[in-house]
Amino acid sequence: MPAESARTELGLAREAVSGPEVAEDYLALLGSEPRALYRDGGPRHLTASAVVIDAPAEHVALVWHRKGRFWVQPGGHLEQGETSFEQAARREVAEEIGLTVLERVGAGPAMLHRHRLDAAFGACSEHWDVQYLLRAPAPASELPLTASEESPEVTWAPWPLVGEGPQRSSAALPEGTVTDLPGTLDGLAPFVARYAV
Repeated sequence: MPAESARTELGLAREAVSGPEVAEDYLALLGSEPRALYRDGGPRHLTASAVVIDAPAEHVALVWHRKGRFWVQPGGHLEQGETSFEQAARREVAEEIGLTVLERVGAGPAMLHRHRLDAAFGACSEHWDVQYLLRAPAPASELPLTASEESPEVTWAPWPLVGEGPQRSSAALPEGTVTDLPGTLDGLAPFVARYAV
């Protein structure tokens, strides 16, 4: 089946921070609406993104989303013919911040996250995002990010440990960060501790 890679990856997402029940919801959506893999699959469809951390896991890469007018992790829609969320997330990272050599943290997606969209997003009303945690091979200070037409500003935002961890502070995220990203990062902090350090 064309979407077999996507189904396999969603199966691995049972181990994600979001839990097995959310993974089952995603599998059910894809099973009932196979076109939900793409932008034209209806107002509610799947997307792919990546929370990119630097090698010591002290910074997270963010892009300024031109349409949404907020800071967020790189990601977007799968292109026609793509059937892997991870490959789509990696393509988006390469396009939006210029990084290509990244290690996946964990066996599959780190988080599944559903969010509603406002009128600025046109026909898209809800994204069911499949989020990977990807680790860069060097500290942020040694890896400049590359802006793109879609993401005119990019930055490494500090994401330091709180005390001995595993919790991390989102206090240094830039003003205008999308409202649900701090909660996502809070959820991912133990995942980072488990798999990346």
